[in-house]
Amino acid sequence: MLDRSKISAGLVVHRVWVPQHASDLRRPIAYVGERRRRVIGAALLALAVILAPAAMVVGAGFWFAFASLLIAWAGVGYAGGGRTGYYEVGADGTLGRYLGRSRPDLGSMRASGPCP
Repeated sequence: MLDRSKISAGLVVHRVWVPQHASDLRRPIAYVGERRRRVIGAALLALAVILAPAAMVVGAGFWFAFASLLIAWAGVGYAGGGRTGYYEVGADGTLGRYLGRSRPDLGSMRASGPCP
């Protein structure tokens, strides 16, 4: 399966899907994210959550509150960028071919924990 020692320290495996049947020749698929990007994205989102109500209370105007929405949007976009996405798991336990950010067909697979 997936070997944690063969994965970069900055990457976090969120979930792994394995084929349900032994006859299925598909490789396991892992959803991987970057820890640093998630932390920065969460910080930007928290900043936006604090700024939006503060702008309304102070009466700074609609545009200032709208700016906090843009900050939140940038934080979510940044957190989901970089090397985040779905990867095939190689036979030796490493991350194989990058499948992209959108969810591939996982219909005949079952989810397991991050690293079984």
